[in-house]
Amino acid sequence: MARTLRPIATCLLVAALAACTFVTASAAASPALVKASSGPLSATLLPSTHTPKVNVKWPITVTATLSGKPAHATAIYEFLFGGAVVSTQYVKSNKNFSFTGHFSDKLLFPPDSAGEPLTLRVVIRAAGHTVNLNWSITSHT
Repeated sequence: MARTLRPIATCLLVAALAACTFVTASAAASPALVKASSGPLSATLLPSTHTPKVNVKWPITVTATLSGKPAHATAIYEFLFGGAVVSTQYVKSNKNFSFTGHFSDKLLFPPDSAGEPLTLRVVIRAAGHTVNLNWSITSHT
């Protein structure tokens, strides 16, 4: 089931007041696996592109292991603009979303997000450890 992200235009306006330098990825760059770990917790994010199209389902896959075994973990999405969190979203619209080992989701970006350099952060928590998986994105029409 696809989710539509709440409009972020107001939050972007507030975040733009801070003096920040943005680094955006080239559209030609191929997607890569994002990896991070904290103690025994390791997680990966497999996005499909740096440039998702607005109103089109954008697939991602997340995995988490704890000491090499599938982790029972929770996840949320944070969207950053200029390094500041401008929106927090729940995975699959579930405030208490948890998974074991892996999950896939499809996100929809609203037209207001087009052209804005954002970072998708998937925050994974398990057994008292937290891992942040960051991926730069700029949606387009």
